[in-house]
Amino acid sequence: MPEMDHLKSKNQYWLPNLRSWATDGTKRPLLSDSKERNIFLMGPPGAGKTTVAKVLGKLLEKHVMDIDDDWLEIHWKTSVADKLAELGDEGFLEAEGEEMLKFQKKNYVVSLTGSNALHSRSMEHLSKSGIFIYLDVPTSLILSRCKLMKIDRIVGQSTKSLADILAYRQSIYENSYDIRIIVNDGQTQIDIAHVICRELNKLQKYVSTRGFQNENSLEFIDVVKRGLSPDRGLFVSISFSPLSLAELERLSGLSYQEKALRVIERFPLGTLHPSQLRSIIYSAYGTFLHDDVLPVTHLRKNQYLIETYFGPTASFKDLSLQLLPRLLNVVTENDGVRHGLLVATSGDTGTAVLDGFSRLPNSPIVVLYPKDGVSIVQKAQMQTATGPVCVLGVDGDFDFCQTMVKDIFNDSTLNEEFAKIVPYLHFSSANSINWARFLPQVVFTVSSYLKLVEQNIIKLGEPIDVCIPTGNFGNILGAVYARHLGLPLRRLIAASNVNNVIADFVKTGVYDLRTRQFMHTITPSIDILISSNLERFIYLITDSDYTIVKQLFEDLERNHFFKVGPELHSKIQSEISAGWTSEAECLKTIASVYKETGKFIDPHTAVAVHVASSYDDSENVPMLISSTAHYAKFPTAMLTALQEQPTQTTDMNVMFDTLRSLPHHPSSNIHPELEKLSLKTRVHTKNVAANKEAIVKEIKQFLNQFSTQIVDKQQL
Repeated sequence: MPEMDHLKSKNQYWLPNLRSWATDGTKRPLLSDSKERNIFLMGPPGAGKTTVAKVLGKLLEKHVMDIDDDWLEIHWKTSVADKLAELGDEGFLEAEGEEMLKFQKKNYVVSLTGSNALHSRSMEHLSKSGIFIYLDVPTSLILSRCKLMKIDRIVGQSTKSLADILAYRQSIYENSYDIRIIVNDGQTQIDIAHVICRELNKLQKYVSTRGFQNENSLEFIDVVKRGLSPDRGLFVSISFSPLSLAELERLSGLSYQEKALRVIERFPLGTLHPSQLRSIIYSAYGTFLHDDVLPVTHLRKNQYLIETYFGPTASFKDLSLQLLPRLLNVVTENDGVRHGLLVATSGDTGTAVLDGFSRLPNSPIVVLYPKDGVSIVQKAQMQTATGPVCVLGVDGDFDFCQTMVKDIFNDSTLNEEFAKIVPYLHFSSANSINWARFLPQVVFTVSSYLKLVEQNIIKLGEPIDVCIPTGNFGNILGAVYARHLGLPLRRLIAASNVNNVIADFVKTGVYDLRTRQFMHTITPSIDILISSNLERFIYLITDSDYTIVKQLFEDLERNHFFKVGPELHSKIQSEISAGWTSEAECLKTIASVYKETGKFIDPHTAVAVHVASSYDDSENVPMLISSTAHYAKFPTAMLTALQEQPTQTTDMNVMFDTLRSLPHHPSSNIHPELEKLSLKTRVHTKNVAANKEAIVKEIKQFLNQFSTQIVDKQQL
């Protein structure tokens, strides 16, 4: 950090305070709207703060002040440039900060200096009377503007290049803003001011898809903690901010972490500060094996794979479930509640939850999985989990497990009993019914589209198709939201296995479970008949009409059936397409892809590849396909496909050895974390009958053991 190095020449007590501002500032809640609230515009010299402030002041009916001209020079009775020449860099920063500590104005739009953010005490002082809006202008544009303006009053300019100074200051702005405004060349001051007004007016509230608390809606941290609404609906944001093509262009070339931050910021975060979200994102994705976190690679013809399996449990679920525990840890800090996790899984969610939440040792975790409905590797991952966990193999299917989780969440008497065993216990959900678990999935498609731009496969603004293996409808819904954010997506295709309720629903408008039999397949993660996130989808495309959603999904719960009207059915088909794949076609696709490319794709990816291949590619529009898990999680299916006959062994290590022995593309090596499974001890081998009484009994027994362990630790 060149500017910081330059400023280390003397004893500067404000430097530790600057670090403190960047850290403690993560706990600054967004100051609520009021007539007296100040709006502080922040950014480098040349960002347009002064001219934007004048327009914004008129729009908001607030007074306007430029700190250089209307505060510092008036108090100093000399120019800023002369003061900088007189005091030098270090002295100037301290003098500037001391003057800002005297600022007591209210109801102003204030254009800060480029260096105000470097003085932590004054920034903390200002934060008590207003919010910081960061004008995020491209560095190249700032450099050209500064050259034209011949700016000669920048701290550090005497010894460092302007580019170095801007790079350092950006890191400070990134930890200080409350609202980011992505500014692009060509935007007028009026345009920028109107965007700021839109962001200031963005509703920070969440409601249920079935109408609960529409009058007194909740904020982001509330829905993260609650997971499921009391009316059995799912929480959704009232609003979100779209991304223009110019704003998307600013995301191109950024790391996955930076893309994720900017996409998630488009949704209401309430009192969660952006700098804290940044810290959570970097911590979560620091566990991934690939530097790109979510690479995109060519498969064949117009098909490109989104490789989602570089997290610690080798599936796309890690992208959400490394983030969620860290987020829960932050939003529940000091709330006087002990938060536990109750999760249903068809395989990948359970393993990702157990890994992600192992970082919260004081949180009891209960995982329900269909004992005959997961792969041998998925089962091994769950059974070898460590920490305060209860893993139960249920003698039923995933839909039963998921229904059981919802029933327990909404059983207030039972939850009171749990809280008597473990004082102040509150169960949250880590399934995609939790908004914070779903939200990172919006990032997948945005990032992957931009990867195609960065690899010169498409130009920004050109359309692509997306095909995603679909069970609970969360991943495909993330793509739908990405389109509504502004991503140019042509087709969105939901790919099902023989449990093809979604494909039938898209085709007919009828969701009918009355006579449909659940099928165990080689793609267990999408062996789902009740697709929870379909509820959010219908809420979105009916313009938030919760009366329609409530009627449809209560009909499904009571009668195992609903039918949408012609108008809604037409909307559904305009948003998504759907297809399905048989077991035989899935196995053939694994084999054909291997023969053509030398790459191993897992069975779920094969479902999507097969469905995607059924669509016309004569226009050569790129098809993004979500490769949702590492192939080695499903060795039985892989060897059956590649050897063209059922494998004769159930020994995981033998199957891994056989897969290694097959000639393959270098990218198809076995995931290192899966290699370690054989060295771990299986401790969670208990199975339970498919009824609520039996499951609750096991949960209570686990909580009693957990409570005893807590007491023992406290006594130590």
